[in-house]
This record gives sequence, C-alpha cells and structure tokens, in this order.
Amino acid sequence: MAVLLTKIVVKWTLLLSYFVYISWASSELSEEPVGCSLRQFRCTNSKCIPLTWTCDGEKDCEDGSDENPKTCIKTAQKVLLTPAKASCAKNEFRCGNGRCIPARWQCDNEKDCNDGSDEDPHLCQQKVCGADEFTCRAAPGECVPLTWMCDDNPDCSDGSDEKSCNETCRSDEFTCGNGKCIQKKWICDADDDCGDNSDEENCPTVTCKKDTEFQCTDRYCISSNWRCDGDADCANGKDEQGCPKPTQTLSFCPSQEFGCSDRLTCIHRAWLCDGTKDCPDGGDESAAHCQNVTCRPDQFQCNDRSCIAGRLHCNGHPECADGSDEVNCGFLTPKCYQKTQFDCGGGNCIALAQVCDGKQDCPEGEDEPRDLCGKNECADNNGGCSQKCVDTPASYYCDCNQGYKLVDNKTCKDINECEIPGSCSQMCINDKGTFKCECQHGYMRDPRDLTRCKATEGHASLLFARRRDIRKISLDHHEMTSIVNETCSATALDFVFRTGMIFWSDVTDQKIYKAPIDEGSERSVVISNDITTTDGLAVDWIYNHIYWTDTGKNTIELANFEGQMRKVLIKDDLEEPRAIALNPIEGWMFWTDWGYDPKIERAGMDGSHRQTIVSFEVKWPNGLTLDLVKKRVYWVDAKLNTISSCDYNGRSRRVILFSPDTLRHPFSITTFEDWVYWTDWDKFAVFKANKFTGKDVQAVTATEMIQNPMVIHVYHPYRQPDGENHCQAVNGHCSHLCLPAPQINQNSPLISCACPEGLRMLSDGLTCVQDTDNVTTPYSVTHSDLTKQFQTHTDVETTSIPTKVVIESDDTSSGTIAIIVIVVTGIVFLLMSGLIYIVYRNYVHRNLTSMNFDNPVYRKTTEDQFSLEKNYPNTRVCPSTVGEEAQQPLTGANHHDIV
Repeated sequence: MAVLLTKIVVKWTLLLSYFVYISWASSELSEEPVGCSLRQFRCTNSKCIPLTWTCDGEKDCEDGSDENPKTCIKTAQKVLLTPAKASCAKNEFRCGNGRCIPARWQCDNEKDCNDGSDEDPHLCQQKVCGADEFTCRAAPGECVPLTWMCDDNPDCSDGSDEKSCNETCRSDEFTCGNGKCIQKKWICDADDDCGDNSDEENCPTVTCKKDTEFQCTDRYCISSNWRCDGDADCANGKDEQGCPKPTQTLSFCPSQEFGCSDRLTCIHRAWLCDGTKDCPDGGDESAAHCQNVTCRPDQFQCNDRSCIAGRLHCNGHPECADGSDEVNCGFLTPKCYQKTQFDCGGGNCIALAQVCDGKQDCPEGEDEPRDLCGKNECADNNGGCSQKCVDTPASYYCDCNQGYKLVDNKTCKDINECEIPGSCSQMCINDKGTFKCECQHGYMRDPRDLTRCKATEGHASLLFARRRDIRKISLDHHEMTSIVNETCSATALDFVFRTGMIFWSDVTDQKIYKAPIDEGSERSVVISNDITTTDGLAVDWIYNHIYWTDTGKNTIELANFEGQMRKVLIKDDLEEPRAIALNPIEGWMFWTDWGYDPKIERAGMDGSHRQTIVSFEVKWPNGLTLDLVKKRVYWVDAKLNTISSCDYNGRSRRVILFSPDTLRHPFSITTFEDWVYWTDWDKFAVFKANKFTGKDVQAVTATEMIQNPMVIHVYHPYRQPDGENHCQAVNGHCSHLCLPAPQINQNSPLISCACPEGLRMLSDGLTCVQDTDNVTTPYSVTHSDLTKQFQTHTDVETTSIPTKVVIESDDTSSGTIAIIVIVVTGIVFLLMSGLIYIVYRNYVHRNLTSMNFDNPVYRKTTEDQFSLEKNYPNTRVCPSTVGEEAQQPLTGANHHDIV
C-alpha cells in the first residue's frame, strides 16, 4: 500500500512540475499571450509586435524583451526541433529561418523571407505557367494572364507580351495615322476622331446651300439661322464674326440662373461676377456684367480678376492662369540640408567639403571649430542614434534605414506605408521597414510595379454619351466605335454587363431607352412619360431596377427594366439632383445636388436612412462614381475645379486633383483599377489620371470634339461584381417591389418591400393595394420605427365594401326626400366628372408637343438637325429647341417652358 501511495505522489509531483515548466516557458516565449494575436509577440510592457520581429537583432520592444537572449535561444531551438509541416500551414511557405509566409508570395520577385529563400532562382525557374497564362521570354517562371497580351501595356519584365501583336483594323474601320481604329463613317466629318487629325485629311470640299446654310469651313455647314445668334457654332467662331451688337439678350435659362453664351450651360446667378470663370468662355466674369470685382477676404485675386483660395497664394505652384499668385512672394529663410550642407547661421549654407578645411567660409568662422574638427561623435555609443550615425567634419547626424523615419532626431520608427494613400492599389500589409501589397480576387499584381493591381479578365472599355450618339472606346486596343446612333441628346447612361444591355436618357425626347450594346439600333422605350430632365441614371444589376434623377421635377425615381413598377423614391429637399450611383451589394445609393445648398447625399436603395455625407467645400458637384473595391466615393466639382473622394460615410476626405487649367468644366467621372476618367465640357474630351495622386493626366480622346461628351462609364465585368439577389425567391414575399435594404451593420435586414405609385402598403408590410386617396405611402419592412407610423394609415379596410347609409328620422317622408337628394347629387357628380375628363383629355392632346426645360443645362441639343441632314445624311430627325424659336423674342416671367 505504501509503495502504491509513493508512486501516486511521484506521478502527481512530476505532472505538477511539468505544468509549472510549461507555464514558465509560455511566459518566456509569449507566443500566444493574452491580448496579442497568434502571430504576435507580447513584450514585457504588454506591447504587441509581429512575431517575426523577435530575435532579429533590433529592439522593437522599448524594454528589449523581444531580444532577450534566453528567449531567442529557446525560440531558435524550437524552430530547429519543430518539423516544417507543424510550423507552417499548408497554404504557407516556410523560410529558411523558420518564418511562415503565404505560399503566393513565393517567386513573386519580392524577397519576403529575410534570407531570400522564397526567391531561390533554382526553385522559381521551375515554375510552369498555366494554360491561361503567357510565359514571358526573358525571365523563366515569369507569367502574366493571357488577357494582358497586346493591351498596349508591357507587363513582362522584357515586354515580350507586347511583341509580335501586329493588330490591324477591321475592313469596316479606318486606320488612323497613330494606329487607332475608327468607323469609316467618321471620316471627313469635321471631327478629329483619330486624335492626330488623320481622318480629316484630303477630304473633298463641301458646298453649302446659299439660302439656308452658312459655310464654317470648306467641309462644314451650319444652318443660316445660327448666324449671329450669339452662339459660336463654327469651331472657329466664324458664324459670330462681323455681327451687329444684339439689342436684346434672349434668356434660355430659368430666371434664377444665368445663361452662358454657348446656349448650353446655365449657372447660379450667385456665381455671376464671383471671380471664378464658370461659363466655358468666362462670360460670367466679363466686364460687360461685372464692375469692380473683388474677392472674398479669404481669397487671393489674380491679375485677370479671378479668385483663388488664399491658402494657394505663394505655395510654389501657380494657380492663377497668369501666374500672378506666385509673384512677389519673397523668400523664407532656407533650411540647410544637413547631409550635404553646413549651417553658418542666418540661413547661410555652405558645402560640407568646406568645413574643417582650414579656411574660414562662414562669417564668424563657425565652419572651423577647433574642438570638433576631426572628432568622430559616432564612436561614442553610436552618437545615441538608434540605427545609423553619420559623422561629418564638424558634427554628426542620425539617419534611418529604408522604411523608417526619425521621430526625435535620434530614434527611428517604422513607416506605416499602408497609411499613405496609393501605396497599394487595393490591400496593404505593413511590415517592419517595408510593406506588402496584395490584390483582391480577380486581380493580379503588375509584374513591373508590384504595388499595382490589374484585372485578370476582360478588356475594359469606356462608354460615353455624346449627345448625337453613344460611343465605346477600347482602353487596350485603341478602337472607338459607335454603339447607338441618331440620338437627339443622349445624356445619362448605364449598362448591365451580364445581359449586354445599355440604358440611356435623352433630355430632348424626355425618355429613357434601352438597347443591346452590340445592336444599338434595336432600341426600345423604357420610360416615356412624366419625366423632364434626366441628368443621372444608374442600373441595379442585381435586383434589376433602374434609378434616375429628374432635375425638372426634383425627384429620384426607380422602375424595373421594362419601365413598370415605377416609384418616386425621394422627392423632398431636392434642388438640382444630378449624378447617381448604386451599390446594390450593400444596398446604398449616392447622388449629387448642385442647388443653392450643394451637397452629396446617400440613402438606402429603398429610400431609407437618408443622410448628407458631403456638405462643405462643394459648389458644383457634377459627376459621381463609386470605387467598389476601396469603398470610396469619387466626384468632380466644376466650380472648384477638383476631383475629390471620401469613404461611404463622408470621412477620410481627400482632394485628388485641383487644377483650374486641367479641370475646366468636368461633368462626369468613372473609375477602374488605378485610374479615374472624366469628361470635360470646356475641352470637349475625355481624360484620365491616377486616382490616388491625380498625376499622369492624359487625354483619352481627341480634344475639341464637336459634341460635348456627357456621362461616362467604364464597361467591364468587375464594375458590376456578382452579388446575391435576396428577392429572387418568391420576390422576397413582397406583392410588388422588392428592394435591397442598406447594410448598416451585420443585423440589418436584407430587403425592403415597397409599393409603386398609386398603391399603398398594408399593415403586413408585404402587400400593396389600390390607394383610394391616390396617395402613395412608402413602407419598409426593415425598420420597426416606421412600421408603427405606417400602421396608422392601414386602419381602413382594403376590400371594396358598399357603404351603408343609415338615416334616422321619425318621418318616413323625410327619409324618402333624403334618398332622392342623394341619388340626384350622385348623378350630377358623375356628369361633372365625365365633363372634366373630356376637357382633360383634350388638354393633354393639345400639349403632347410641349417641352419643359426646368434645368436647361442642355439647351442647344436638337436644332443641330439642319447641319446633321447636310453632313450626316439619313439621320434621325429630332424636334427643334430654343435655337429655332429664338427668332421670336421670349417673353414672360419664365422662358424655359416652350410650347
């Protein structure tokens, strides 16, 4: 018995000792400490650092616990004794020093292991490219997607993916002198479609009709009615030369707006003579309108009387067109560059080579200190520097390794490159002294620039409306084609990539159309009534709805792809809604409003949770687009001459590009990969720039096109990523409209039921019935607070039940008389209703041809018909607008309603 008890005591003692040892070892190694993640090391002062920073010879913990010799010896022994399979996961690569990195980082031309074992040339050269990849010729194992071949961007290190392409234009296309391809019908149309004007060379002379046409050039005619109308219709302005001074100025804008001389642009009257040129020709700032123009106290006035922000004065970059903001700025006391210069005091700098050379170069001889010349301060404790100590002839300075920065002239701190916008296209991983970029699914890092991500599938194109047509430009094959022709004034557009369908609005026809993108002539009308000026249009490619802004009615509306189930989503507190963009995956929509209280707003795609996200430093927000990868909003401001961005909540706001010269009158914007693309009315062209820095501004199309480029979109499958349609199953149990609900948090409902116009929601939040009062009551099944509100409107029975009239009277004759009175009154009511209906039908019939220009931003849109019939035979005839009616004076308080 005693022997048995002894054995039990020994076993428990050994087990207890083992647990004590394990606890001590865990505290020493701190591989899985409380408060730090599995991949972090916990310092003695509780600070967490990456586990890979331990035992690397640098003290990352202030107390140096990460370089404790005991800890490092145990860690090294563990790495040597632990099998490779146990130390790294299956999808990881084990470096020679035991560090684990993602397997995809191996052979990516970046050394992620400290010993470089992940880029071992013997292993990397054995890599075989896949069937959907191109094998670069110079570097063994270097692969790029086949879709990157012949895209005019060399991706292989030797550029072999762009060699032997020999691309030629189709037989129905014209080959420009610069290699671009355009449609043959664009030859000799007085429009530089090629960009090098090769399509307008050696063209025959056009003879204009003497009585009805005016000859701008030897190849372009306009209507004689346009001569001396105050609008330069010829590119050279010849039609307005030698004209008598007009005795009366015709207004084509609402009374609260100022009409520019291009008869196309309207601006707020508050912007007249404010020092900023808002009209394309600057007519709003001309001396004829402005007297003694002065700028605000916070602005600087240029010599041409224009105003710029005061913070831009003397900033080293000319912002005024004449450069007057950088004149007479004076000079600040320069700071000597300590790595190559010595400071004598008072801003006087000399070269380090002149220090301690036995000659006095500073006024007081500061460059020849006897007690410091020849002394090496770095020999004593490295000069107190945490990393590098650099000795100079009379002093020394501390420096840091690459990826670090000085924080107090002696201590180096790791630079978090991930906090710098544009360090990586998409995902960024910070590491000590460096950083790593990664791409989301469907994208791949550019071998020539590993911080950039490129799409691995598809070929991106640009779709943009150009009033008379809608064009597509291939971004990698230099090809421009027309996909929809003979439009009157195509303005806003969007597409459904999954079905290849394009939707667009025509502000002259006051309709919304759709057509297959490859068969633009097979168009059909989606919305044909009760719209005025649709500046913005967006497609919900998941739930199959279109959303649009109406600047004339000041509403945001939606309908399905067939134009049915139409609903006014937002109608209150809208002044001038313009651009609109959707994110159906998260259930949000965003739009701009350039009214007197300009702003950018967002709301759920069911109209709920409306809020303003941008309300300051915004004046004329025209175009707006979403970056679904980085989850940011981009917009252009035509008055502030800026491209800006923020996150979905309006935070982290940045100005990407400010340039009064480059951004003269931006109208629409879109983004893809690392670029933003925009249209400019003043320059009649499409441009692009880096979306992080605003640099590398380039013209995508030829400048000075005849027609203004309107709304623009990048056409690519990744602009419309796949998402789950939560309404697909039994329409979400909704009787009519099933809309995505905004995803505010993880508990947010996924869908919301709504009723089309003329219907109202029952208390169940699912069923719509006829609204007897003809008042639409929106309803969302996603918000309990709204449920109570709408339940108060559903107390009335929805079925048609005859009303029982009870007449209490002691006299039978009185009851009989009452019944007769009721019957007679009903007959009279029916007769009056019929008469009113006939009058209404007659009125509607007489006004079918009326046009409403509540927001006359696109005034001169359809009178170009005369010129088109001459220069473009067999084109569609569009109704005339202001230009032809302008022969008669427009009188009355409001000139923008023309019948």
